[in-house]
Amino acid sequence: MNKRLETLIDRVTAWPEAAQNEAADALAAIEEKYLRRRLTPEEEAKLAALRETINRSIKRGGSYTDEEVEVSISARLDAWEHRRKGK
Repeated sequence: MNKRLETLIDRVTAWPEAAQNEAADALAAIEEKYLRRRLTPEEEAKLAALRETINRSIKRGGSYTDEEVEVSISARLDAWEHRRKGK
């Protein structure tokens, strides 16, 4: 670890809570910028389709087994992928 960063981290425990929160927010933003994997546009679209399916299911109500939910989601994602590829 960078020595300057190590020294600062050692001193953070003595900072006021507001300053510690600000430091945590800043470190989280840096982590997001440099280390977190970004979703591809295709992954974003799949995630949006999954959210839409879940929200429609919640509105409809009822009860489904985990297997039924998995089959339904897989079928919808397969159909979406099929349409996306123009097949």
